[in-house]
Amino acid sequence: MKRILVPVDFSEDSVHAIDIAVDIANQLQANLRLMHVRTNRRYYPEFAQNNPDLLLADLDTKYLESLLARASKKYSVPNREIDFKIREGNVVKEITNQAYYEDSTLIVVGTHGVSGFEDRWVGSNAYRLVAHAPCPVLTVRKEMVLPEEKKILLPIDHSRITRRIVPMAAGFAQIMGAKIILAGINDHARWHLPGKMNIIIRQVERFLRKESTVAFESIILEGEKDTSSLLEYAHETNTTFIAIPVRKSANPFESFFNPQANELLNISDIPVLVVPEKDMY
Repeated sequence: MKRILVPVDFSEDSVHAIDIAVDIANQLQANLRLMHVRTNRRYYPEFAQNNPDLLLADLDTKYLESLLARASKKYSVPNREIDFKIREGNVVKEITNQAYYEDSTLIVVGTHGVSGFEDRWVGSNAYRLVAHAPCPVLTVRKEMVLPEEKKILLPIDHSRITRRIVPMAAGFAQIMGAKIILAGINDHARWHLPGKMNIIIRQVERFLRKESTVAFESIILEGEKDTSSLLEYAHETNTTFIAIPVRKSANPFESFFNPQANELLNISDIPVLVVPEKDMY
């Protein structure tokens, strides 16, 4: 059973994440669950400013009921559920456990939320969530919108991990009706064989032709791409999502999330899809 999980801290960014999640749930024909983790703090969400009853009540349950009613107006999946759940404890641990136990398909989280969580999402909580979540995590901000024509930028370098997320990225692209842009990053390191990146890109293309029906195009970007230049290229191609990997391990303390990817989460004004690696071949 497909389910999208949306952590909510009542900030504008997390409320906007609900809107994005509703759009995706409608396309995926998935159940939708809002989730809040209590941290023994008082809440004065910006969306409640025009509703004195909510401000006076200061109850997270009332806030969630209000957000659920708002989301239900746009949620159009027949015979599916849209609901909310409240848990208590460590924010990241509770979200991760919830996603694991209900076998969530996707977590959609608004970054920069500060009111109800222990710390900024962009920082320790965002890092820890995407590093340990059992499913892909889509990070969004309140200024982000999903256009009609969707594109997923999938940077591919010489490391195997960037190729291992191709199946899940392709599945997400198929659901969203998006085109994949394979961007081979050829950094010309002296230990890389000449032409190796072209071989890698051709390999990924063969996989996509054989295992999926998604449209794609390929380009080789010469020279090592830092986060800023990658974002610049994403804007040039009107990218909707940027897909990056996280390496999963049986040991929860061994998940790998490189510094460049963490920087991308911090500065990207384009939604970032963080995908757990999966063997491709």
